[in-house]
Amino acid sequence: MMRDSCVLTLVVFLAGCSGPYSGQKTAAKESAPRSVQTLVLARTAIPEVISANGELFAEESATLSTKVPGRVLKIAVDLGSTVRAGDLIAELEKDDYQFRVRQAEALVEQTRARLGIPGQSDDRVTAERTAMVQQAQAALNEADVVYRTTDGLAREGIISKVDLEKALVRRQGAEAAYQSALSEVMLLRNQLAERRAQLDLARQQLKDSTVLAPFEGAITRRQASQGEYLGVNAPVVTLVRQHPLRVRLEVPERQAARVRRGQRIDLRLEGSAMGRSGRVVRMSPAIEAQNRSLLIEGEIPNQDGVLRPGSFVEGSIVVDPDAAGIAVPRAAVASFAGIERAYVVVDGVLEDRVLKTGRRLSGDRIEVLEGLSAGDRLVVKAGDRMAKGQRVKAE
Repeated sequence: MMRDSCVLTLVVFLAGCSGPYSGQKTAAKESAPRSVQTLVLARTAIPEVISANGELFAEESATLSTKVPGRVLKIAVDLGSTVRAGDLIAELEKDDYQFRVRQAEALVEQTRARLGIPGQSDDRVTAERTAMVQQAQAALNEADVVYRTTDGLAREGIISKVDLEKALVRRQGAEAAYQSALSEVMLLRNQLAERRAQLDLARQQLKDSTVLAPFEGAITRRQASQGEYLGVNAPVVTLVRQHPLRVRLEVPERQAARVRRGQRIDLRLEGSAMGRSGRVVRMSPAIEAQNRSLLIEGEIPNQDGVLRPGSFVEGSIVVDPDAAGIAVPRAAVASFAGIERAYVVVDGVLEDRVLKTGRRLSGDRIEVLEGLSAGDRLVVKAGDRMAKGQRVKAE
């Protein structure tokens, strides 16, 4: 009786021990697969580019100077001022130059009066119509009449030969006076041209006492002050053209053959997410021997003036705009110890792929050069709890 009860107790004990623990192990083995968000990869447009570093330069840079000496009356700009072509930069005192203009104008009118054309609209002169030539011509005509009359009377014996000689000398003097009057007109013509040139020079100096902006841009340096006396060619300000800017990039020699004029350049400023695009416009005819690179120049629009000459930039020259490749969300790439990985789902099981990545693209994407192919089902967000061989349910 005792023996039978012991056997029954042992059976009950074993049944109680196997029930709960056995159920937990079975549940663990048959747990539901983890749900993950996926996408099927396809080749997409990723233009092929050549990357190069460079610097921004102003398209035009000029140190504006004075063409005439004088004391500064006004400085209309300062550091950072933006100007348009023809805007006032600086102005010198004008009194001396205005006096010179009036003096030159008076000398011109004086010469015109001697030529007998003070009220005429231009400086054209006909010598035979000037008063001095007409007066000399009248004297010559009178002397000629006297000589011919005297010569006739001398032939008839009415007057002496001496009187005839006097008449001849008088006519020769009149001829000389006529030629002198013509020469005087020619001299006055030349003098008028000279004084016209002096007047133009005086007016130009008056105009040059005002310094104007030769092109649209911004002031990067002010070098003169109001009240300061400046000599000829004294610097006043430095002006740079802000739009467009010029970028200079150094392309490695092995890639230089693929660069062409007109190709697009995408720029990114150092330490900034801001980017701009332009075009290749100039290329050096030779490879730089020191660093084995080709120097190229591009034009970058900068209407808003945000870009600054002298900034360091990273450039990408688009050499094949029709190229295609694989691009994935950045969240799909996990990095550990310098190795980048991504997970794909194959028959409901995770597989990890070691990647070789390229450029960071717009839209928070990254280019994949090796490790993934079109048609792969990629896990959109790589997590720490993912492991190779793990069963998942793709969504």
